[in-house]
Amino acid sequence: MVTAYNKRDCDIFLSHAHKDRAFVSEVDRWLTDKAGFKVWYDARELGGGALLATDLQQAIERCRGILLMASAEALARGWVKAEYNSAMDERANDPAFRVVALRLANAQVNELMKGTTWIDVPEQRLEVATALAIVRAFYPGEKLPNPATARDIFISSSWRGEDGASAHAVCRELHEEGFRLIGDARDQQGFGKGNRVQRIIESCGAYVGIIPFRDSESRASAVDGPYKYFLQEADYAAQIGLPSVIVADPRVKREDGPDTGWLRLETGATDCTPAVKSECRRLDDRWQPAKRPQFVFCAMDLESDAARPQGPIRHLIERITGMPTFVGSEINDVPLEAAIMNKVCQAFLVLADISGNSVNPCVEAGMGLAAGTNVELISQGTRRSPPFMLRPAGQLEAYEHDLDRIGIVHKIARRYRRRILNPEL
Repeated sequence: MVTAYNKRDCDIFLSHAHKDRAFVSEVDRWLTDKAGFKVWYDARELGGGALLATDLQQAIERCRGILLMASAEALARGWVKAEYNSAMDERANDPAFRVVALRLANAQVNELMKGTTWIDVPEQRLEVATALAIVRAFYPGEKLPNPATARDIFISSSWRGEDGASAHAVCRELHEEGFRLIGDARDQQGFGKGNRVQRIIESCGAYVGIIPFRDSESRASAVDGPYKYFLQEADYAAQIGLPSVIVADPRVKREDGPDTGWLRLETGATDCTPAVKSECRRLDDRWQPAKRPQFVFCAMDLESDAARPQGPIRHLIERITGMPTFVGSEINDVPLEAAIMNKVCQAFLVLADISGNSVNPCVEAGMGLAAGTNVELISQGTRRSPPFMLRPAGQLEAYEHDLDRIGIVHKIARRYRRRILNPEL
């Protein structure tokens, strides 16, 4: 039985030829130690006498994506081709499975990787541009609306492929209406610390729940059973006054509350009924600005490249988290000091780079802590303790150079990511 995507325990399967192991080990160290990915790497995972064909297939099924080192040597080996084919089967079963390839030394990859793009690495060396490209590839950007201008709708739907057809149909309609579709990341905890899902719902301007039929249980309750999370999320959206649409299988009846306003759509339906399509269109008028918009405040030296609006660091944060970013110089309200303070205190995350002698990032981080905001600290140089008043933020992540910083920013940002469904449609 194939492991559900959200229950897989590894992020990346490394596919490679043993001749390329020196470079592969360098990439593995960066992915694991700096970027915080959970990587399946045979040099670490396979013991002596392992049954390669069986174990490698099972390993791919434990991962959410594959990074294939496409060298001439790798392409000449049968098992690398088999791993690539297995990965393509995984992607066919679940579009969220990522297939990422590095073409090493201009290897001839066209015949094997038809329909798959790759990242060129002419020399077997991990550089900043390659690291950025790898991280971005694991966070799809196609069909991805701009987080600063998008109209977000929270989608509560099944993560199971076998009962997700109706959800896909509804989401396709909403995508065509121009909405950005938001959910909790499938490989993170649901109602975890700090009511994570509730905070995401608050950051959206409408709520749509698609409830499938689950086995033989048709009585739905928010207390227990297979429908409780759908109903808990629906109840919270109603509690905070979000415009809401609930589309449920006709066999699902709510036993602890009313369901007279629900629209009905068979779980296996691949197209929406006219009533569901009409309601999706009506959300254009009903959608409202978010009650608690989520964004990342970047407390950084404003003269640094990292603070640029289109710079690689801020772009990376927005790509990973699905949230817009701001820095102090982009705030123009008056009085300016109060406006910056309000922005910091309203942020979902303050990412503060307290390198060098810049005072403002430390002050902004301190304001975020006082307001109860999520605060993460990074700094260039050797590992050290944060300044005394910033110690409640926890560990300070140190980086030596840009390659380290990209990995650390990824490791931090992925803890705050949301699932953007549009690229999966």
